Amino acid sequence: MKKIFLITKLKTTNTGNEALSQEIIKLFKNTVENTIINVNGRPSGLDGYMPSLLAKSSDPIALFENWTDKIVNKIKKEPRVAFKENNWSVQLMFDETGSSLSNKKFNKIKNSLKLIKRYFNSFFIYKNQYKKRAATLREADWLIYSGAGEVTDGHSINDASVIVRQLVEIRVAQKLGLKTAAVNQSIFIKTDVIKNILTHVYNKMQHIVVRGQSSAKCLIEFGIYKELINIAPDSAINTDILPFPERNKNIVGFNITKDVKISDEEIGSIIAYLKQKNKRVVFCSNEVTGDAKIFRNIKEKFGVHSIGKHENYIEYTRQLAECDFVISTRVHTNMLALVSNTIIIPIEGTDFRLDELLTGFEYPISVLKSNETKWVDQLLREIDNVLQNKYDFEEFFTVKLPKQISKSANNSIWLNDIN
Repeated sequence: MKKIFLITKLKTTNTGNEALSQEIIKLFKNTVENTIINVNGRPSGLDGYMPSLLAKSSDPIALFENWTDKIVNKIKKEPRVAFKENNWSVQLMFDETGSSLSNKKFNKIKNSLKLIKRYFNSFFIYKNQYKKRAATLREADWLIYSGAGEVTDGHSINDASVIVRQLVEIRVAQKLGLKTAAVNQSIFIKTDVIKNILTHVYNKMQHIVVRGQSSAKCLIEFGIYKELINIAPDSAINTDILPFPERNKNIVGFNITKDVKISDEEIGSIIAYLKQKNKRVVFCSNEVTGDAKIFRNIKEKFGVHSIGKHENYIEYTRQLAECDFVISTRVHTNMLALVSNTIIIPIEGTDFRLDELLTGFEYPISVLKSNETKWVDQLLREIDNVLQNKYDFEEFFTVKLPKQISKSANNSIWLNDIN
């Protein structure tokens, strides 16, 4: 029996992350033979390992190796435990009203306190809450890391704390003798120090699965061995809501994010154009809390209401299935719309995640780049193209999409071929 320590995001405000995590767990449970799977979220208790310390070091990799050596030595002194399957569930935590975003001053104070906490935690090899996880990790054969879709260092070095803590744990696992792999992710790393640490760790893995050619190219450019890298679609594409609910040809789902360059005037022109086509626009998002401010603005200025509340990704997918088509910036709103055979007009924000996924899917409509001039004009033209049936969506939904759903199993089935 292979003992798998599987890491994915288990607490999230993002319905798309819920879908990704639930479906990657199902893939490993349903497609990998002779396994005991212990499912875990992001590591807690390693927050003393700060990316800013790596950035200041004259030899970041030596410092990183020193950190992981100390952790390994401490883990080896912990009592042995039995490796067991565990009860897992993804906890979806969001506020439909977005009230958690209303107190910006409180959030700034909270973030400042986090930095202070991390400073004091830097004096500990790891905190007590990591002990049980460390003991379980020690007994595993494999650590498999499924990032929450995007592996990123954010907008500055201080935003890289999540990926640094995870890379620390993966390297510890390697030093404990575990085989390691990364699956189900897009790569969006900007800072050289994090690129170097990620390359140092990923090159010691047995297998890497990314969601598209752009991510594969990034890893190869970082210096990661090409033979380690494979491509498979995002696990959320396995979401199954059959039988589909009845479609309402009068409803169009719409969302944008803060990363999209668009004015209120342009938003108004899109909504007015859709109304001219006898469509009722509803705002939909797999990140309700994160998009709450944008939704309130659109609701107040243009009278657009929400698609409705949802408590999980299955409910959200069924809501999308009721739309005639969906205009979306959110990766997983697009993914979940597609699995319900709903046409999408996709818009890219600031990265390439959506483009690399849909290029691999051979989706008929090219992803609109919101950082290009006159992209809103192109969006209006694509609305007309959809309404005039200028694309062969029947072939996409009956032939091309099912092939991609089948390929998603490549996130997991490779493990059957490795002892």
